Amino acid sequence: MAPAPRLLAREPSAEFTLGQAWNAVQEAGLRPTRVWAGFADGALLVRAELDDDDVFNDARTHNARTWELGDVFEIFARREDEERYVEVHVTPDNVKLHLRFDDFGHGARIASIDEVAQDPSAIESSARRTVHGWEARARVPLRAGPGELVRVSFCRYDATRGREPMLSSSSPHPVLRFHRPLEWTLCRIAADAGRP
Repeated sequence: MAPAPRLLAREPSAEFTLGQAWNAVQEAGLRPTRVWAGFADGALLVRAELDDDDVFNDARTHNARTWELGDVFEIFARREDEERYVEVHVTPDNVKLHLRFDDFGHGARIASIDEVAQDPSAIESSARRTVHGWEARARVPLRAGPGELVRVSFCRYDATRGREPMLSSSSPHPVLRFHRPLEWTLCRIAADAGRP
């Protein structure tokens, strides 16, 4: 039996944790990531706390290949009744990547992210260093309203100089691929969320 949809209320209170469902055992050194999500006035609202001993990302321009350049917090979102979805990255320096895919297989058909890049200014975000790592916040427009179903996923590239990044996700992916929209968490938008 499928779990009931998570509720996305006006205040980001639905909590998610990131793990590695594709591994029988979590990698040693996997650092905690806690995410809170909500929905208000046509936008997914997200706050993430990321424990991190080596906070960095060398991206200096929006819509760069951020996941290849250091630490990244990723947001995936779509309406349950559509295949179109968005992918948003926020780095510790608040450099953003904003992508939109037309359907579940679109990512496999592109030669460059330039083909799916969107205006990064459409994403309101902030990032800051903390005692234990860093924090990211984002407001991601998503055409949906009260009572409607959406799917979300939160992912992370935890980069450390001198080693491969450690990846994690809030979704139960059986293989290490974040672009598997049917496995993202099903959520229902609360009645208090308002319409855009």
